[in-house]
Parts: sequence; C-alpha cells; structure tokens
Amino acid sequence: MGKQKVSFLENINEILSICFKNGIKVYPVVCDKNSFFIEVDYNGRKKRSSTTYRWKTEQETMQNKIIELYEELAKRIQSRGQDLSL
Repeated sequence: MGKQKVSFLENINEILSICFKNGIKVYPVVCDKNSFFIEVDYNGRKKRSSTTYRWKTEQETMQNKIIELYEELAKRIQSRGQDLSL
C-alpha cells in the first residue's frame, strides 16, 4: 500500500489547531495606511517582524509568510513538546 496524500487543507487545519491550542496566533498588524507587519502572539507575548509588507503589492507574500510561520511553530511544538521559546 502506498503512502496516502494529505491535502493541504487537512494539513493546515492540523497546524493551526496545534498553534491555537498552545496559545499562538500569527496575524498582520497595520504599520501605516499601506503597510503591515506580521506579529506572533504567544500567550500575550508579542513579537513583531522587522519586515513590512505593502498591502496592494505584497499581500500574497505576507499570507505565505504567515502560513510558513504557523508551520514552523507547529513543528517546534511537536519536536519539543509544549516548551516553545520565541
């Protein structure tokens, strides 16, 4: 029997579930009327990215970075248990 493919949607749902259960949220924050930062909130401890994203031209890049961060944080949680240091 071959390895079953896991759809992206199922995978992202699992990733988000792991992060949310551990008090982690990743979201855009308005910098000015045209730019956003990405912020990681870990149980109230917030860390903001040094990179800004232009809403009109870099929206997809920002969304992909948010997904990438969720994936990385979920991997850290799974590999270290629930001990996650940001």
